[in-house]
Amino acid sequence: MPNLFAYGVILLWPLIAILLYKKFDTVTATFWTIVGGYMFLPVKTAIDLPMIPAIGKDEISAIAALIGCIVIKNEKISFFGITKIHKILIGLLLVIPFVNVFFNTEPMYNRELWVPGLSIYDSISQVLAQYLRLLPFIIAVNIVRSVKDLERIIHLLVIAGLGYSVLILFEIRISPQLHTWVYGFFPHSFAQQFRFGGYRAVVFMGHGLLVATFCFVCVGAAAIQLKIGSQKNKAKNLAILAYLLFVLIVSKTVGSIFLGLVTGFSIVFLSLWQQKLVVKILVLIFLLYPTLSILNVVPYDSIISFIRDFSEEKADSLEFRFTHEVTLITHAFEKFLVGWGSWGRNLLHGSIPDGYWVIVYGQYGAIYFYALFGLFIASGISALSSNAVRQNKQIYLGLGLILACVLFDQIPNSSLGSSWLWFLSGVLVTPILKEKNKANA
Repeated sequence: MPNLFAYGVILLWPLIAILLYKKFDTVTATFWTIVGGYMFLPVKTAIDLPMIPAIGKDEISAIAALIGCIVIKNEKISFFGITKIHKILIGLLLVIPFVNVFFNTEPMYNRELWVPGLSIYDSISQVLAQYLRLLPFIIAVNIVRSVKDLERIIHLLVIAGLGYSVLILFEIRISPQLHTWVYGFFPHSFAQQFRFGGYRAVVFMGHGLLVATFCFVCVGAAAIQLKIGSQKNKAKNLAILAYLLFVLIVSKTVGSIFLGLVTGFSIVFLSLWQQKLVVKILVLIFLLYPTLSILNVVPYDSIISFIRDFSEEKADSLEFRFTHEVTLITHAFEKFLVGWGSWGRNLLHGSIPDGYWVIVYGQYGAIYFYALFGLFIASGISALSSNAVRQNKQIYLGLGLILACVLFDQIPNSSLGSSWLWFLSGVLVTPILKEKNKANA
């Protein structure tokens, strides 16, 4: 159970955010309000009031950022995005939960007990929760306006990675204890944080997998900083990249290590068109994966056999995930268009979802799946437009590559429920849009 300090920090975060907005520029203050909230606020600690979604670390960070932007910085916020595609996709994401209710009014049996049908009350709650999840994206679209803003965000990601690395290395050496010491409870299974004869750090993110995701994103930012930085700072930036890669590797999460190496190597060593190819491949695999899984053409056995040659433990973990994935996607296919809705109706007794994609697909179906992930990766895909985007290509492509790797990571993991990644998705939109308008002028 969270202690009183945990609830107190959640309640005080808007006040801390106001201080940040008074001291720093809008982009910097928003970064530390959203990303800093994810880094340091407690997990599984929420203010749960009737008729509104539970307000935890992600929600309070987004609300605090919105207050800071509007009240302190007098920013004008377009609450449904700034382009037609934003409005269409966000509209779909807010309408589908209402449509979903009409196909899920009946109770369902999950192999152990009956789960109640849905009501309009459930859809209202889900729509509010969904909008709060998208709010960091909407804020980023409105406040990040230039390449200088993008450079600042890249620099801030590197600073965040360097600062957090101290806590990560501490927990890797001592064991994950900080969340328990500060907030009074451990947020997940302690056994899952033990890998390869040592510990994975949890810090204040809730799980070692989420810490590893944070690390590989920071590695990508450090690689961009190395590539676009001056010759004078090359040695320093190279040392930073090497250090963050070290932190990622000792975090002991194979998938994130792979994605971190893909991101870092691609940005530093590949040409721009080769980086574009990597982005296209990662996005295509992710978007095709649900269909391939439904058609039972994903070579699960071959993948497990290949991994077993390197690690028995990792192969067993992957086999466990695949077994549950197949069960859940079979269940989801029964209502593949609109999904099963909330209250765990997308799950079966004993099933454990790991990939964010299968959670989304099971809850709200195929239309929602492509609207949600399309919104997330749209700006990354826009970065591939070489004819329109003629300047600052490495910054755009580097961030696009990071987003593509995050998207790909949603096949085995579920980090995209975190607000800070939606903030990163939104930062590319307006700078790319302005550069395209210049090219067309």
